Amino acid sequence: MDALELLYTTRAMRRLAPDPVDDETIAKLLDAAIRGPSGGNRMRVRFVVVRDRGTKSKLQTLYADGMRQLYSAPAPPPDPNDPAGPPDPAAVKTAGWLTEHLADVPVLIFVLGLPGFGSTSFPIAWQLCLAARAYGLGTTLTNVLRFHQEETDRLIGIPEDSDWEFHAMIPVGKPLGNWGLAKRPPVNRFTYDETFGNLVDWEVDQPCWNPAS
Repeated sequence: MDALELLYTTRAMRRLAPDPVDDETIAKLLDAAIRGPSGGNRMRVRFVVVRDRGTKSKLQTLYADGMRQLYSAPAPPPDPNDPAGPPDPAAVKTAGWLTEHLADVPVLIFVLGLPGFGSTSFPIAWQLCLAARAYGLGTTLTNVLRFHQEETDRLIGIPEDSDWEFHAMIPVGKPLGNWGLAKRPPVNRFTYDETFGNLVDWEVDQPCWNPAS
């Protein structure tokens, strides 16, 4: 696939098969991930690869509580001018699936960073997701476990006196869904010219890339 297909079709894959993902493949994903942007090339990022069923089960319990807190928080009143609209029911459904099956996902990769350095860890995390897509594997980038930061850090073995903390978790596995173009509102509805609120005067009425191009 070309670069644009990779960018346009790497969407969140939350439903993943339990089939094992071998070390060689994980090594390839991480080797590609570290080629992403890193301030000063200082590599303020670390990875923890979790396969142990017992650890994943404990993480699933924390994840489920994090999701409960996320969805029980008071929602702001609907904004008729918000181009994003309400949550996508399909995304909510697949998020629920992951909550119930997190321990079944073959590999969980934790991306660790230092406090205040998310600008380094998150580009590398997304690079990992792109690499997985290139190898036919599905991923989703989530930090729901930040609701249980200390417990999660402890479960994945980060020492209490360490400055490192987990910034994101990326489940990795064979996708049970299909790749495709993610549906989004036109980008011009989110883009301002020079100052916030001053919408640009150009339009993108359809994706600039499509499978037929």
